[in-house]
Amino acid sequence: MDAKDIRSKVEEMIGFLISSAQTANIYGRDHNLTKDAIDRLYSMLRDSLSDREEITIGIIGDEIAFEKKPFYRISKNIEKFILRLKKMKIEKISFLKNIEKRELAFFIDILAGSARLHEKENDVEKALEANMVKNILIGTIGLSREAENAGSGISAQVQTGASFQEGMDFLTQTLDDIGNNRPMDIRAARLVVGKILGSLLKNIDPLLILTSLKKHDEYTFVHSLNVAIFTLVQAEALGLPEELLADIGVAALLHDIGKLSVEADIIKKNGKLDKEEIDKMRSHPIDGAEILLETPDMPLLAAISTFEHHMKYDTQGYPARLYGDKLNLASMMIAIADAYDAMRSKRSYHEAFAAERVYEEMMESSGKSFHPDLLDIFFKRIGIYPPGTLVELDNNAIGLVIKESVVDIKRPRVEILYNSKGVEEKDTYIIDLLEKDASGRKYKWTITKSIPISDKHNIPAKYKT
Repeated sequence: MDAKDIRSKVEEMIGFLISSAQTANIYGRDHNLTKDAIDRLYSMLRDSLSDREEITIGIIGDEIAFEKKPFYRISKNIEKFILRLKKMKIEKISFLKNIEKRELAFFIDILAGSARLHEKENDVEKALEANMVKNILIGTIGLSREAENAGSGISAQVQTGASFQEGMDFLTQTLDDIGNNRPMDIRAARLVVGKILGSLLKNIDPLLILTSLKKHDEYTFVHSLNVAIFTLVQAEALGLPEELLADIGVAALLHDIGKLSVEADIIKKNGKLDKEEIDKMRSHPIDGAEILLETPDMPLLAAISTFEHHMKYDTQGYPARLYGDKLNLASMMIAIADAYDAMRSKRSYHEAFAAERVYEEMMESSGKSFHPDLLDIFFKRIGIYPPGTLVELDNNAIGLVIKESVVDIKRPRVEILYNSKGVEEKDTYIIDLLEKDASGRKYKWTITKSIPISDKHNIPAKYKT
């Protein structure tokens, strides 16, 4: 659906939103006319969300707008509605892809309901939370960055980068909330996961490139975001339903939340930990599970997988198992993602491992630390050299992996950045390592090794957005 078509649909949808609220106000929520109006509005929303993760409308000045562009014509005719939204402290409404009809009906009831519901600040938001409305978000901060960018012709890399940054912002805010005894914003977590999942389903490669190129630091939360991405890669490959993907994504995003109770000096320590420090570090799955169990509306799956993510497939690991001999599916996927990202990332206690070494060591632990089938699925999906990996070829050229291969995990697509003499290519070009010579028996190029990305390598800016 092009930008003109979606704007037209959103404009029509706003009209139906207002008429549905008016009908509910006059006839009540249980009247057939109200039900019919909500049915039509819901059908229109689902159609508009068929190829989008969200639709966000907002108020700019005295106009109602979509993607930062006001609807001047209809705004003149709905001045009372805009004023009502402002009085309710609603300046932004986001309808998410998985919206349910009951959620829409309740929101319409709020728009048409008693003024007493809206007297206190944030009362509308509290009402939505109390009634388990997870796929309609309201705010007072104007249009979201994603909403502004969607459909504006901006590249997949930029849109993916915006989703990545919003994940970073959420984790930073979560740290501050927990440190100040404020409840974690589970609705924001779901929105972040929804956007990451949307990027993943549209084009996985820009997302994987970002996981490789972003600098890893426990306190910038890149690791937690990467684990969420690598876990969702596995879950999507298994064909799990979208509503379950959202819960798994939230669980992966918050899997290390218990480390907030571990002193920074221990996490960043260069040398070996002593017994007391090891015990503190190994308590973080328990501490994290307790935090998540105390968080309103948090999926139970998140607490379970946080508790289990350092337990191994062969029943070893920590903490000690309290029940059963089988781990939750999400826990096992998160364990793979967690180990993979930790091994390939520079930490205070080890240098980053080369991509091929990470693959070899994890495969050696197949059936012991990791579920063998899940591990196979993971590497088949991202390859030995995932997008974002810098590699050297057998002709000494250096390139950046930009797309994995579903045919051979050793033979991705590579954008050549430096020629065989080490000279930077002014006009980079892409090769497919599956390509063979004229005889059809020998591959033209083969990766000899992956190499660390450093300042001496000029990575195109388009991949670092």
